[in-house]
Amino acid sequence: MELLEEMQQHLYNKALAFRTESTREANSWEEFVKILDEKGGFVSAHWDGTEETEDKIKEQTKATIRCIPINNKQEEGKCILTGAPSTQRVLFARAY
Repeated sequence: MELLEEMQQHLYNKALAFRTESTREANSWEEFVKILDEKGGFVSAHWDGTEETEDKIKEQTKATIRCIPINNKQEEGKCILTGAPSTQRVLFARAY
């Protein structure tokens, strides 16, 4: 049983490290698009909370919101597309 727990912990740590290394912050539209085009992975960015903006981002970049983290830090910011006020970041990514 101990070996199984060690293996599971190893797999979890490996996945967590990969997620951390594959997540980047974007604070502008240009930075957002550049990360998607050049690096891929997850992009943490402010979003104004509207379905309309989410649809426009998807239409222009093929990226969609993957999740709004449960313990997301609340912070003042501006939506990367519209510049409207935002209180938190969400994670965007493209499907592969």
